[in-house]
Amino acid sequence: DNAPWIQRDLSGSELAAGATLTIVGDAATQVITSNDLSSNEFSAVFDGSSVSLELSSPGGIRGVTSRVEVSQVKVGLCKDDIISESICGDTDDRTPSTDVRMGRLSSGGGSCTAWLISEDAYVTAGHCGTPTSSSRIHFVFSNGSAPPEDQYAVDVSQYVGSGAFTSSGNDWGVGRVLPNSVTGKLPGVAQSEKCGTPGPGCGWFNLG
Repeated sequence: DNAPWIQRDLSGSELAAGATLTIVGDAATQVITSNDLSSNEFSAVFDGSSVSLELSSPGGIRGVTSRVEVSQVKVGLCKDDIISESICGDTDDRTPSTDVRMGRLSSGGGSCTAWLISEDAYVTAGHCGTPTSSSRIHFVFSNGSAPPEDQYAVDVSQYVGSGAFTSSGNDWGVGRVLPNSVTGKLPGVAQSEKCGTPGPGCGWFNLG
């Protein structure tokens, strides 16, 4: 109870053509189709400790079935349960950024900054680890989860990085993200629309 966020593994689920799975959280809703499941089997990350699932499947077609199977549930730890040391020391004097080109890469219980460098590519710190199918990049100006239309699954087959930090300057990772499951847009396109000028320099960092 009272977990800060929740995410469901739907890898055992099957959706027939035309069927949808609607996941409703405290403040957001995600509608999943068979195409969405084929590209990434995890739901979006929802703030709160519970969600409801509703399967809508077309009738009248013999032999066409859908099923929902939750293989595992991932939840965040309550703040009171977290005991860790901070790289910021005793006083965290960081200030939140409102740069639309920067997102928060969440993977399991940790998170790191991700910087967009093209419509679908990002760079991050290598010590953040190799992303998994449940990893999401959140574009939101808060500590909470972004709404599903601002969350992006990572293409795990396209990631390369230095791994654990070994020496100064050798701490990097670069990867690609999948189109958003709600809008169908790549993050660079969607973020460009927020800053008003499509393309490099606005929707993503222009590295030449």
